[in-house]
Amino acid sequence: MIKLRHYSNLFIAPVFLLLALTTQSTPTTASTAPIKINDAEDLGKIGRDRDYPLDGTYQQTADIVVTKDYQSIGNDTHPFTGEYYGQCRTISGLSNCFIDTLKGSIRHLHFTGANITSHKTTGLAACVVDDTGTVSNIWVKNVHILTNGRKSYAGIGGGLIKGTVGSTTAVNSNVTTRGWYGIAGIGGGLVYGTVGNTTAVNSRVETGDYRAHAGIGGGAVNGGGTVANTKAVNSRVETSGEDAHAGIGGGMVFGTVGNTTAVNSHVTTGGDDANAGIGGGWLDLEERLPTPRR
Repeated sequence: MIKLRHYSNLFIAPVFLLLALTTQSTPTTASTAPIKINDAEDLGKIGRDRDYPLDGTYQQTADIVVTKDYQSIGNDTHPFTGEYYGQCRTISGLSNCFIDTLKGSIRHLHFTGANITSHKTTGLAACVVDDTGTVSNIWVKNVHILTNGRKSYAGIGGGLIKGTVGSTTAVNSNVTTRGWYGIAGIGGGLVYGTVGNTTAVNSRVETGDYRAHAGIGGGAVNGGGTVANTKAVNSRVETSGEDAHAGIGGGMVFGTVGNTTAVNSHVTTGGDDANAGIGGGWLDLEERLPTPRR
C-alpha cells in the first residue's frame, strides 16, 4: 500500500485518446426555433407547463438568479430529453441539481453561488447523466455540494455518470460526501460513461466514510468508464475513511484514466487501506463497485 501525501508541480501524461465533444449549432429556423428562457419564471416552467416540454429545445438569453425553492427539471421517471443551450449565461443560487435525470443535453452554461445539501445522488448540472445524456462546456465558481447517506454520489458534472461529461471547469468549489460509498468528484462522482477535459482550480473534493472514493475527474471509474484530460491547479483531494482511495484522475479505477496533470495540488488519505495517486489512487480488477442507487 502506498500513501501519497503531497504532490507539487507534477505531470503524468500516458498516451491516450483526446476526448472531443462536437458543439452543436443552435436551431434558428422558424419551425425549430428554441424556446427562450429569459428569467427564473421561465426556467421553472420546464417540464411543468405544456408549452415547456421535457423534450424541448431551450436557449437561455440572460443571467438568472433562482430562489432557494428551485426544483430540479424532470425526475428519474420523467427525464429531460431535450436540449438546453446556455449561451455562456449564468444561473446563480441553485439549492438542487439543475436537472434531475438527463437523457438530453446541456451545453455552454455557467453556474455560480450554488449551495446544495442532499441525501441522494447529486450533481450540479444533473443528478444523473443517463446513457444518452451529454453535459458539455460547463463553468462553475463558488459552488458547494454536500451529500449525506449511503451511496449518495456527488459531482459537478453529475453525481452518477452513464453518458458523457466534457469540458467542466470548477473554480473555488467544493464537493463533499459523508456516508458509506459516498463517491465524489468534480467531473463526476461514480463514472460508468465518459468524463473528459475536467479542470479544478482552488477547489476541493473530500469524503469521510468507508469506501468513499474521491477524485477530480471522477471519484470512481467503473470498468468500461473513461476519464481523460484532467487538470488540478491549487486543489485538494482528501479521504478519511477506510478503503477510501483518492486521486486526481480517479480515486478507485477499474476503467481507463489518461492524461492527468496536477500543479501545486495535494492528494491525501487518512484511513486504513486507503491509497492515493495522481492518475488513480487504486486499481484492483478483482473488486467491484457498488450497484448504482439514486
